Amino acid sequence: MKLTNAELFNVKEPLQQLIKVKLPVKASLNLAKLVQKVNEHLIPAEQVKNGLVKTYGKTDPNNPQQIGIEPGDENWPKFAEEYAEMLAQTVEIVFEKVELPETLEIQPAIVMALEKFIKLA
Repeated sequence: MKLTNAELFNVKEPLQQLIKVKLPVKASLNLAKLVQKVNEHLIPAEQVKNGLVKTYGKTDPNNPQQIGIEPGDENWPKFAEEYAEMLAQTVEIVFEKVELPETLEIQPAIVMALEKFIKLA
């Protein structure tokens, strides 16, 4: 399945929440494999994001080891343009949809975020 880096960033937290839920063995294994495949692509994307922050951001005067960038900063337009370009890039991930039991109680926001990655048993 082709996904954008933005889609991968958007499923990171919902996957982390779902992986804490007790599931049948097959679903747990497929979920663990899915998280691993997503992370394979997320880690480089996060490294690029951090590099952009270092390039365009400013050092926090209260914490010299922390660098950040915010809307309104001088370099924000350059950062936003390159960050948007990185988010729009697509990657191909081959995975088996995680089959969740219909009786599983999870928040609708998680289900919506993971719609492409799950199916109900």
